[in-house]
Amino acid sequence: MSKYETPDYDVLMKEEDCEIRKYVDFYIVEYENLNNQESNSAFGTLFKYISSDNKANEKISMTVPVIQEVTKEKKKMAFVVPEKYREQIPEPNNPNLKVKKFDEGLFGAIQYSGFSNKSKELKMKNKLEEWIQEKGYQEQSNYMLASYNAPLTPPMFRRNEIWVRIIEA
Repeated sequence: MSKYETPDYDVLMKEEDCEIRKYVDFYIVEYENLNNQESNSAFGTLFKYISSDNKANEKISMTVPVIQEVTKEKKKMAFVVPEKYREQIPEPNNPNLKVKKFDEGLFGAIQYSGFSNKSKELKMKNKLEEWIQEKGYQEQSNYMLASYNAPLTPPMFRRNEIWVRIIEA
């Protein structure tokens, strides 16, 4: 059990490391800067936001996972807003941060441990994509990387996931 808050979901199907999940809606604060695609800038900006760099000057509890979405054109990184702020989310000071609703829905997910890298992420994405298609679902979004651990967590205790929004085919 994590000491950090996570979005709520139900597991509808599970086989080995793949799952079909139904998430309830939740809010995120998302970093998107077309002029600076570095993930260090994204994480640093999000960390400043939860450390009180927001219009309310309020320190916000860390949550997991940190969600990254990478396309050919851009890279996004998002922080899950704690449930207690659902009705009044502190507005970001940084113009590269936006509050967005992450709509409820079905997601395919695959979990893996260790350090994440492009090669491992692609291997897991391909495995999840094949499994989703076997189960009769279609992808409805870009694939996302969900990271659950602090940078110094030993590899064998790390939790990483690849997510994709899906619908029945």
